[in-house]
Amino acid sequence: MKNTRNIVIWIWVVAILFLTTLTYNLLQNNDQYKYFTGLGSHISISPDDSAIAFSYFINGKEAIYTSNIDGTNIKRVTGTDSERYHEPKFSADGKKSLYLSENSTGIQSIHIINLDGTDSVKLTDNKSHVEQAIFSPSGDTIYYTAISAKDFGKGDEHIAEDGYDLFSLSLKDGKQKQLTDKDYFSMDSLFISKNGNTIFYTEFDGEYEKLQSLVLNDSVERLHIPKQSSHNIYNVQLSADESKLVYIDVSKQSTGSLYEYELFLTDLKTKNTEQLTKLKKSISSPVFFHHNNKIAFLKQMNWPSDPAEYDLNVINTDDHKIKTVPLKIENEEKNLFFIKTLDRILSNTYTIIGLYLLLLGLLTVYFHKRSRKAFLPGIISISIAILAFISSFIVSAITNPWIGIAIGMIALPLFICSIIILAFAFFFKRFAK
Repeated sequence: MKNTRNIVIWIWVVAILFLTTLTYNLLQNNDQYKYFTGLGSHISISPDDSAIAFSYFINGKEAIYTSNIDGTNIKRVTGTDSERYHEPKFSADGKKSLYLSENSTGIQSIHIINLDGTDSVKLTDNKSHVEQAIFSPSGDTIYYTAISAKDFGKGDEHIAEDGYDLFSLSLKDGKQKQLTDKDYFSMDSLFISKNGNTIFYTEFDGEYEKLQSLVLNDSVERLHIPKQSSHNIYNVQLSADESKLVYIDVSKQSTGSLYEYELFLTDLKTKNTEQLTKLKKSISSPVFFHHNNKIAFLKQMNWPSDPAEYDLNVINTDDHKIKTVPLKIENEEKNLFFIKTLDRILSNTYTIIGLYLLLLGLLTVYFHKRSRKAFLPGIISISIAILAFISSFIVSAITNPWIGIAIGMIALPLFICSIIILAFAFFFKRFAK
């Protein structure tokens, strides 16, 4: 009787731990960056090439910073509150920066701020999700790509009907204007000609990421960039003198299923293209210097893992020599070892599986001692697994295929655990005294 009472106590303890862990995983924030400290994914070079703007995470909070071009004299421009701030862009006079804020639902809005951290103004509301934004050469207009907030993050079929478009926002009177009505699946690599008349962006045409252009005024000379051949181009940017184009593409050195993204440079006069890097990593956010033959870019050191850990690099386009620029925020990171360790344990799939097996094992022993029905917990478990497997197909057909896949992925470990418990019940029933 005493042994049975102890088993019941342990069943309750393990059941509470299992339900607590399961609830934590269902309700937790799956954000890979919630405890991250390190560089963000976008950089910007000031018009005089003296400074760099970047975002930096500290314990999951992302803010905008500036520094000298060599990484010294780091200053924080924005605060660090509940929203994350990233993708800074210098204004033409180098006195202001625009940036995007991301709220808890992933919706991004445009802000503008003085580089001394004063006069921060939010320019767009949460009714639209802004993907990218840039200043006009004159500095009096912001061009940005956006999708309505209600359509952001929905399935491909819906986006095809109501997708991304290009907009302008006047800083003089605050008026906004929609410039395209294409409903693109995606719009990236936003940049503009130095006369402010031609805006460029990339969009996915169903097969390739292609460069597109929009002429704002037919009476003003447009910048013509030859269309790329049939391949993808990412993170495209134009040099200050409009003679070169830099972009990211999958290198020929990529092997297996892991793609390697390298830096490429196209001379718009000669049409010659050269591969600048052979780092066998993932390169992103290339930015031309305005007065030097140099390009700054980010290299993901832990590619393809998340959260992405970037190094800032500068490459000389003449001799291809690369220099790493140290960017590290000192004395602001807090020690979150206990919280991160606890989160890692609770959010670990093996923790849930282990507790589930322990709970079923204890129930198997209990039912064997009370009613000789040692197989009952395993039979119930395998019934749940079969039900989940069948439900995955029904949900996929009737509602959302992704939810159906998620249910199907739960069914497999349930089935494996059930087999293990049934095997345990067989041997326990046979050898237990």
